[in-house]
Amino acid sequence: MESYKLIKSVLGGIYGAQVGLDDEEAIAAFQKDLQHEPFRKGIEAELKKAFSDESLSWAKLMDDCEVSFFETEEEAKSVAKEFLWDVVFPAE
Repeated sequence: MESYKLIKSVLGGIYGAQVGLDDEEAIAAFQKDLQHEPFRKGIEAELKKAFSDESLSWAKLMDDCEVSFFETEEEAKSVAKEFLWDVVFPAE
């Protein structure tokens, strides 16, 4: 399985419960990070891979990064789409 270092970094370091940002603040912080071109390119590539990776458990990833606990994979993936994909690829 892929390690998805950038995704884990964003989930734990921006959206993680211990960070204490609300959703709007976290999205704003993530958008600021995306202004750094090498980071943006890296996270774009990871997200494209991760969202087509059948072996990836978004529920486990969200739990490991202390974002939240999700009952279902669909619920976790939906939140990941909102917090990650929709921020990086707003028009898609």
